[in-house]
Amino acid sequence: MASFYVATDALIERNGKYLMIKEGKERCRGKWNIPGGGVEHGEKAPEAVKREVWEETGLKVEEVEGILGVVDGKSTKDGHPVIVFVFKCSVEKGDPDPEFDEEVIDAEFLSKEEIQEKELRTTVVEEAFKMEKKEKLETENFSDYTHPYLEEDI
Repeated sequence: MASFYVATDALIERNGKYLMIKEGKERCRGKWNIPGGGVEHGEKAPEAVKREVWEETGLKVEEVEGILGVVDGKSTKDGHPVIVFVFKCSVEKGDPDPEFDEEVIDAEFLSKEEIQEKELRTTVVEEAFKMEKKEKLETENFSDYTHPYLEEDI
């Protein structure tokens, strides 16, 4: 069993505003975050970020533009360490239209000023904005990588 979780988050900017979700989970209800979540067993991180954006916002990722960086964090569920790959992505045109459920209660594009006024779930959002100013890393080699245990039958 892994001693940490792996997650992906997406920083998505359109016309000076950033795609944000309002959390619905009880432990972080009402707090804002960039779309993202856990990488599932056998899933590659670039595919996980596409899936998470779709599930949380109803918008399809058109391009995973690159990796902005990696953030160390802790799970708000159980305190376990979490390694978060933060990707720069672009999404299809249109407004967010998530299936509102226990995980997400709102999704919208917000300016940095509007985001600063919100209560954020973690520091990943601020870290992502800092990373955005730096050069992003390409994802070509990343998407070919599979963790060795995923190649075995478990």
